Formats: sequence, structure tokens, C-alpha cells
Amino acid sequence: MGHRVLVAYDRDGYDCHYAHWGLAPDDITPETPFGGPPDDAWAADRAADLLDPQGGRLDEAHDQAVDPDPIATGLTFAEVCRRVDPLEHEALFVVDPEFAVRTYLAFPVERGDGRPTGALVGYDGRRDAAYLRGWLAGARAVRDTSGLDGPAVARALRWLDADRGTVVWLVEDSASTAAAGERDA
Repeated sequence: MGHRVLVAYDRDGYDCHYAHWGLAPDDITPETPFGGPPDDAWAADRAADLLDPQGGRLDEAHDQAVDPDPIATGLTFAEVCRRVDPLEHEALFVVDPEFAVRTYLAFPVERGDGRPTGALVGYDGRRDAAYLRGWLAGARAVRDTSGLDGPAVARALRWLDADRGTVVWLVEDSASTAAAGERDA
């Protein structure tokens, strides 16, 4: 599957880019605005054993982890959030003009009406990301074994950790002017 990340650069509106393999937030700097070379050689080698990747994504040589061609430009933060699909994207990186990177994990959760939605949960480093992934897996296991309703994980996520930072709820409502309620702790 890869490690699919949307990268939003704040440039008088956000420019949204795509990264597929192994991007670390520290790789995005003024000297390397699209990161260094991706860690995808293993995937290309494995694909060569399984199929003919000629002309496909794995056949191209990449010297930057983030695709320099933007998916979209001039977006608001809410529009960037609407592009995040928690079933497709692992994370969202938001890069400010000084190249400070805010990192969010994309969590798929259920709404009260049973429809899927998602949340972006701010994290700080690999250990924190691993903790959050474990928390989500544990919350789902408790929900599934205890017979709690689908939105129980979303309710628990609201109270996960008051010091966590920002949780952005992804909402599909076209009437909504923001991507969701952004909570800064």
C-alpha cells in the first residue's frame, strides 16, 4: 500500500501535493522542499518480480519523495481537509512558509448515522504516531467485542488526550464552511 501522505504547502492558499513512499516530516526543508529520495527501491524490486511495471509509477525514477506537480493549488485549509480520504491517506503534512511541518494522522471513524468519516489527529514524531495507531486499534477492538455502537470510537477520540493538540473532524456537509471543528488544546 505504501505510506500515502498529502502534503499541503502554505503559499498564499495551500498547494496540495502527493507523496507515496516513506516521507518523514524532517525531510521537508528549504533546501529539500519536496523531501529527499523516497524509500521505494524495495517496492520496485519486488514489483519487478511480480509484474511488468513498464510505464507505471514504479518504473519512474524519483529523486524527491513528494511529487513536485501539485494536485491542486490555492486551496483553503477546509478544502485541503476535504481532499483527505482516511481510507486512502495515512497522513496530512501541512508545511508553513518557513518549512515548519504540522503532522496529522488520518483516522477513519463512523459518524452517529453510521456513515464513515474521519479525523485528523495531530502527532509528534514516530513514537507518538505508533501510540495513536495502537490506540485506534485498541479502541476498535473494545468497540467490536463489547457491542458498543459505531460512533463510540469517535466519542472516545474526542477525549483521547487534552494535551494532544489539534483534532480536525472531517465533515462531508457541503453546508459546512469549515472542514470540521478544529480543536486546539
